[in-house]
Amino acid sequence: MSGFMPKVATSQQLQKEYRSIFDDVIKTHEPVVILNRNHPEVVIVDVKTYQLLRENNEKYELEKAMEAVKNYENEKKSGKLKKLKSLGDL
Repeated sequence: MSGFMPKVATSQQLQKEYRSIFDDVIKTHEPVVILNRNHPEVVIVDVKTYQLLRENNEKYELEKAMEAVKNYENEKKSGKLKKLKSLGDL
């Protein structure tokens, strides 16, 4: 996604043109960044995109958890685990 330039609108534009902004997001599936005092504050995405983002995040978290379990099992087999008595031992 390098070079991706998101659509932007100000919070004032959102107040005046919300229906047009929403319709554009739904039609194009492209997010719109809402600026408040020239700083990004929120991003508007359509429901399909939001659901896809959530699903991808859940898959990523599951993959990372499975990777951690696999690393634990490999370290346990190789005898690299050590018993910690306190957080200071980390």
